[in-house]
Amino acid sequence: MDLKRLHYFCTIADQGQISRAARVLHMAQPPLSQRLRELEEELGTPLFLRQGRQLQLTDAGRLLYRRARDILRSVDATKEEVIRAATQAGPTLRIGLTPTSRALWLSRFETLRALFQDRQIGLVVGDSSYLEHLLETGQIDAAFMQPPLHPENFRIQRLASSPPVAVLPRRLHGTVPRRLTLADLAPHPLLLLRRSFGVSTYERLLRSFHELGLTPNVALYSSDVSLLLELMRRGFAGIAVVPESETGDMGEDYWVRPLEADLPDYHLSLVCRSGEQDAALVERLLTFWAD
Repeated sequence: MDLKRLHYFCTIADQGQISRAARVLHMAQPPLSQRLRELEEELGTPLFLRQGRQLQLTDAGRLLYRRARDILRSVDATKEEVIRAATQAGPTLRIGLTPTSRALWLSRFETLRALFQDRQIGLVVGDSSYLEHLLETGQIDAAFMQPPLHPENFRIQRLASSPPVAVLPRRLHGTVPRRLTLADLAPHPLLLLRRSFGVSTYERLLRSFHELGLTPNVALYSSDVSLLLELMRRGFAGIAVVPESETGDMGEDYWVRPLEADLPDYHLSLVCRSGEQDAALVERLLTFWAD
């Protein structure tokens, strides 16, 4: 089945008229009508119901449309992969990184470059749920992230833990207790870290508020801890709850206080797909982390 005819067919289906599809495709209407007739003859069935100038897909046409879209998307993705491979100067190490591990990872970047001088390094930043998907589909080689929600088929090496802490501007809080309770947080607008899907510290924190009969004032939640801390630096008049590991450069204008609450730590892990082919890569990345 000719890919160009499939492309023409999908465009006609999207536009609902051959004349409109011809304009989108920058071609004359008669040859486009001919390509559609050829496709219908090849398949031995009409693909559209003609209602004046409007076209509606038949049952067979709807089936072909779904399959053709999948085929064309796959072809486009393959072309992109081949182009990327052809333009690379050498082998690539594709690493995923969560925003919650940004500070720790940056402090070790020079060690990473020294260990992998034979490779280009590609970095994808996203929350752990997104990186788990990229690992599953083979789009990255390894990730520094929170432990995956579905640990099957992954090799997971726990690297570091960081408790959640509260960050508050000193200009709004002259003195604060050494540890903050949830009752201390509840009256203030909150910036909270939340995974894009799956249960995380965010859900446990809200549950803890409700168990105490408190209603938190959540101004914003995000999977990007850097964004939350940037809002604090820009004068947000509230409190951010983030991993302690990411607060090192907040400076003297902010209080960083531990929380008196039953909340899990953020656990940074090195995650790769299971398999002997990843063993050497994992060992080199663990060396990078240890150094």
